[in-house]
Amino acid sequence: MNSVGKSQSPAGEKRNKEVLPKQAALRARPLRLPMVLGAFMLVFAILGGRLVQLGLRHHDDVRLRASAQKRQAVDRPEIHDRNGMLLALDVPTSSLYADPQVLLDIDEAAEKLATVLPRLDPERIRRKLLTRRRFVWIRRFLTPEQRKAVHDLGLPGLYFLREPKRFYPQGRETAYILGTVDSDNRGLSGIERYMDEQEKAGGGEVKRDGAQRKAPVSLSIDLRVQHAVARELQQAMQRYRARAGVGLVLDIRTGEILALSSLPSFDPMRREEALKPDRLNRAMRGVYEPGSVLKSFTIAMGLDEGVITGDQRIDVATPVRLGRFVIRDHHKTKDGAMSVREIFIHSSNTGAARIARLTGIDRHRAFLSRLQLLDRLRTEAGNCELPLQPARWHFADSLSIAYGYRLSVSPLQLASAALALFNGGNLVRPTFLRQDRKVALTRGVPVLKSATSRFMREIMRENVLKGTGRAADIKGYRVGGKTGTARKAKKGGYGKELLTGFLAIFPSESPRYLTYVMLDEPQKVPASHGQNAASANAAPLTGRIILRIAPLLGVTPRFPSTRPAN
Repeated sequence: MNSVGKSQSPAGEKRNKEVLPKQAALRARPLRLPMVLGAFMLVFAILGGRLVQLGLRHHDDVRLRASAQKRQAVDRPEIHDRNGMLLALDVPTSSLYADPQVLLDIDEAAEKLATVLPRLDPERIRRKLLTRRRFVWIRRFLTPEQRKAVHDLGLPGLYFLREPKRFYPQGRETAYILGTVDSDNRGLSGIERYMDEQEKAGGGEVKRDGAQRKAPVSLSIDLRVQHAVARELQQAMQRYRARAGVGLVLDIRTGEILALSSLPSFDPMRREEALKPDRLNRAMRGVYEPGSVLKSFTIAMGLDEGVITGDQRIDVATPVRLGRFVIRDHHKTKDGAMSVREIFIHSSNTGAARIARLTGIDRHRAFLSRLQLLDRLRTEAGNCELPLQPARWHFADSLSIAYGYRLSVSPLQLASAALALFNGGNLVRPTFLRQDRKVALTRGVPVLKSATSRFMREIMRENVLKGTGRAADIKGYRVGGKTGTARKAKKGGYGKELLTGFLAIFPSESPRYLTYVMLDEPQKVPASHGQNAASANAAPLTGRIILRIAPLLGVTPRFPSTRPAN
């Protein structure tokens, strides 16, 4: 029988030693498990926080990009001439902006940017960047070389935005027609402004082509004709040493403006040039007393109102007196009278004044108003300057206007009103947009008798054959025309400086085109045989222009047939 206090055997002691560590491990397990779980949760919390931080930063980047897009220049449609030649288009460029909150060192950024963009003022840029705003323009419309140079600086906080920049392939030649745009590519003047106004009026709906670009705008301008007129006008200014010049070509039946040139012009890519004092669009924004060109309207008025007939002879020897005003001619005739044709050909001031007196003030003013010579002319490229006329017409005003003074009007408005004198008597509104010819021909408003228009065509041709317009005669093209020479008004009266002009049509028997040129202060030079009247400069200029543009416009020269002798 075993005693109670007997100790365990060696085998039992070994089993006890193996069991004790397992029990200790089991007791420690509840402590390590929470620690491991806690560590995992901490890691996940750190990762989650970082993801949230990155997400918020991405959201800031998205907002910054969205803000930049709102400041981006708008895209514009191309502008073509009537034959599809490019006049204006958008060119993709890169613009540079900064997020001041991301820039590490504003002073360093300003200095480094100035090294690669030399025209940049580092101090000005530094002041712009010292802001709490997230978007600051640095430079718009970089060249590819400038973009690469900025990129290579490796400065955080600088970004590029793709923007369209307006480009004008023809440069100065079409500047006054197309106009300009601002830094956001929005139209400021000319056709550019008109397109924006039309888009706005249409509720923002814009026609687009197959590539989802804004559909091109087709103008009435013929670039070939525009180039020829501008080139001849420039050469004439040099030849006659004139300060400025204007050249116009219009379709006589539709009113489409095929060319409008006003010199000196400006570079539309540098719109600040347009602010120079001599950069005036004289074709539309200048108003001038046109001189004897207005006699065309005076004679047409007398005929249409029935106060004269084509063969009627009118006294031109007796001066016309009205108070202190005296109008006299230097032309001598056997009986002291001239026919209406002769009054036009010899440009008689007395004859024109007598026709105005026969017509009367009220009918004179009503006639010019009917041809839209007294109200403001509005076009797609902008409004013409309001004509200057007497506040209250008196007989002296009416008589002066009859031969070319006391009414100042823009060249385009004068040429537009003259269309009705030669196209059969229909008033057509001038336009810079290409027209469907069949539709355009139905829009004319009759304002003159067809017989009046026919007579005017005849005497225009006679004036070129044997009157003051002989220098404009181009064989084969049957040009008709009228000269106009006027002294320039100045404070207190009129000076010695002249404005010369020439109004022409061709072919005269059934005219298709009308031209008008004006030279500002041409000088007496050997090229004009020491003369500075319109017959010596504006008339030959017109002849050179027609000689160049007639073949381009499809006007075939016609020569008298010669039969062999029997």
